[in-house]
Amino acid sequence: MSAQLLKLLEGRVDREKIITILNNGVDNKDFNFLVKHMQKQVKSSSWRSAWIINNAMKKNDDRIKKPLTKIIQSIIGKSDGHQRELLKVVMKMEPLNEKAEGYFFDVCTNLWEEVNKQPAVRYYAGCYMITMAEKYPEIKNELEVLFGDYYTKSLSPGIKRIFERKLAKLN
Repeated sequence: MSAQLLKLLEGRVDREKIITILNNGVDNKDFNFLVKHMQKQVKSSSWRSAWIINNAMKKNDDRIKKPLTKIIQSIIGKSDGHQRELLKVVMKMEPLNEKAEGYFFDVCTNLWEEVNKQPAVRYYAGCYMITMAEKYPEIKNELEVLFGDYYTKSLSPGIKRIFERKLAKLN
């Protein structure tokens, strides 16, 4: 079935069909296969695996808990769209344990600081950083610098306003 899943990920993807296959599996073998595959860097199919997993999983999905640290570690070095989908998967697993939370915050901060990244990647990274500032108010001062003009000039006016409102709520 794993080879069939990869074949379904090629070309035009029928997301609902794949999600139905994943959620009807009794042993989660196909789901686990895609979780492993999304951590790899296979051109066209790894990011689609992450996209499918994000759509197939539930919030705090037990099937993701065990490989969560490896998923976070796999974010660095991927293409922008792939990173975006992996960020979304991890963000659905809130709250993270303290170790994973710290490592994920570092990954998000590094992605945020890359001003030439796709705005969608930076948006999700920035949202997580602000979530952490809500939980740990002592990092608010750092975020004021990180959300300054240098880091936000490449974002659209709409995304800038979203972050301005979120930051204003922190104060």
